[in-house]
Amino acid sequence: MKKLLFIAVIAIAAYFAYSHYQQGEGAVTAEITTPVFAEYRVTAHIAGRDIEMALFGKMASNDDCHQRADIVWTKVLNNCKECTSSNFQCRDALEPRYLKLFDDIPIHSTYISFQHGSPFERDGRMVTYGLTSDEGDKLCEMMKPMFKEKYTGNVQCINGIRD
Repeated sequence: MKKLLFIAVIAIAAYFAYSHYQQGEGAVTAEITTPVFAEYRVTAHIAGRDIEMALFGKMASNDDCHQRADIVWTKVLNNCKECTSSNFQCRDALEPRYLKLFDDIPIHSTYISFQHGSPFERDGRMVTYGLTSDEGDKLCEMMKPMFKEKYTGNVQCINGIRD
């Protein structure tokens, strides 16, 4: 349980950065017709395990992606002393296995799904790899109410496939 709480601390740091990201000064749009995808990855070594958080966002343009990313990336990295590596990219397309997350299709890891509720927000998905199925479900349920406080769109947990 201590490990899960520690992971939650890192997830909370990502949450605060993401909530600021959603309220960023990027493009305001009712509908994104030609998306650019933000992909953030942060790896942390926690209690002998490597935990990776992947955050995917559907942005209005390359400029929108980079403007919002500068805000988020700085905040996540400044608040994560346990992080051992990080990566950020703006892409014109995502690999099919990640693109299906935007259709809320279950994968082996539980993830949080965000559907924009205002023109200022963007659709996003946050996956945490390196957890057991039960840990992933608990972490998502712990995080969901915090995201709902700042996000006007639909926020839900997509539970991982159990083998």
